Amino acid sequence: MDPSPERLLDVALPQWDFAERHARLVHASPAVVWQALQDASMRDLPVTRGLMRVRMLGRRPGGRRDRLVLDALPPGELARREKAELMLGLVAPLSLRIDANSLTALRPVDSEDFQRTLPDGWVRIGMDFRLSPAGTGTRLETETRVRATGPRAKRVFGGYWLVIRLGSGLIRRELLRAVARRAEGRRG
Repeated sequence: MDPSPERLLDVALPQWDFAERHARLVHASPAVVWQALQDASMRDLPVTRGLMRVRMLGRRPGGRRDRLVLDALPPGELARREKAELMLGLVAPLSLRIDANSLTALRPVDSEDFQRTLPDGWVRIGMDFRLSPAGTGTRLETETRVRATGPRAKRVFGGYWLVIRLGSGLIRRELLRAVARRAEGRRG
């Protein structure tokens, strides 16, 4: 038996300063779960929309409720293994303002941009979704990793992480629940 391929997140971000992991067993095949992940929309995530409103100081987040979640996330796609793994990433300066324009200031990067050397004051953020067969269902996992480019960035982001970590976890768990609902609703 061939060993499983190295995880995309391990290749792109093998070292990190902050991380968060969540998983859920979905009672559907990996192909059905993969499609549900692709089809999940912001309409499926009321808690996430509320948290985004709080983050933007009460203003409604831009975009339509029917916008696909994977299109609405600031990280851009860096790599994928069809029906098995999707890796998103972004590189962000720590001087972002928390306002309606903050998310638009973050632009997706390609894998070369993601790896380029940066001075202290930046963070690399990688997020993945992995699907693996689990009995008659699928184990859906997500992990977010953050790597600071230096000690100042690590210290500043550490304070930010303390504030947002709970909300970040709520968003990840809500997304996994929404994908499970979609996938399990499609079972024949």
